Amino acid sequence: MKTWLAAALIACLGMTGCGAPYDDGEVSQTLGAARPPDPSATPVVVDTDLGGDDLAALAFLLRHPSVKVEAVTIAATGLVGCDAGVDVVAGLFAAVEARPVPVACGRPDAGPGGRKFPPQWRQVAERGTGIAPVPGTQSPRPAGRLIAALARQVDGLVVVALGPLTNLGDLARKQPRAYARLAGVHAMAGSVDGRPIDGLAEWNAAADPAALQTVLAGRVPVTLVPEDAVPAGTPGVLAGPVLGRIAEVVDYPRWGDLSAAAAFVRPHAGKVEWGRWLPDSSEPGRLRRAGAGRVKVYRSLDVDRLTAAYEEAFAR
Repeated sequence: MKTWLAAALIACLGMTGCGAPYDDGEVSQTLGAARPPDPSATPVVVDTDLGGDDLAALAFLLRHPSVKVEAVTIAATGLVGCDAGVDVVAGLFAAVEARPVPVACGRPDAGPGGRKFPPQWRQVAERGTGIAPVPGTQSPRPAGRLIAALARQVDGLVVVALGPLTNLGDLARKQPRAYARLAGVHAMAGSVDGRPIDGLAEWNAAADPAALQTVLAGRVPVTLVPEDAVPAGTPGVLAGPVLGRIAEVVDYPRWGDLSAAAAFVRPHAGKVEWGRWLPDSSEPGRLRRAGAGRVKVYRSLDVDRLTAAYEEAFAR
């Protein structure tokens, strides 16, 4: 949801109350111990560029009992590079008391037509966006190779992508057989009808459109949560510890990555449109439907269903 990041940094950095909450119910003051994953939990690799919204989504996925996070891969074409990113991930895992998993990095340069995130955004993200980084350990395997190895070993593996899709695009091109073993890709990327900001419809899609094109054209099932499907406002769960620290640094008008993570565990959380979807070359970050196809795109998300998912993850 990085289209909104520029406005959020300008208007909300160091401030509170920039977004209306989804509801005004009480918010737990402690995260409490997370329940262990269910025996039938879906194995997941979280591919992230580690912006504040990504951190909230990663915390959600680590705590939701229907998800088992097998690894975290860093989309270094996004907000946080490898060295800083490994420490930010370690800091979040420490803050939510999650078991360590392998953390791998991808390449820092996007494909044709890619755009670099503004340096001031990266500075905030590399400081942890409210989460104190701690020394972490990087996997000796790069991101694509780690996902490939897990795809061969773990049946039903899904990649939940919260940043540019560079790592997945590389995997699909370089190791197509391993990529084909994935059960699915669930990504927060693009905008269908949302208004552009500074000429961009959405940053995750605009940062590496070639990688997005590769993923959309592949045979692995793809679900996209575009920015304009995300409800406006700040979920109440972001008023508590750990997540509250993230929201205090930047209170986004829309929490797209967190909403996408909730839609992953609640697949009937909104209205969808199937089709053949493409990045629109005339406007970076825009998604265009090009006829019938197998890509599932959310056109709207239901606040109550998202809130129910948050409660499943963060209830004491």
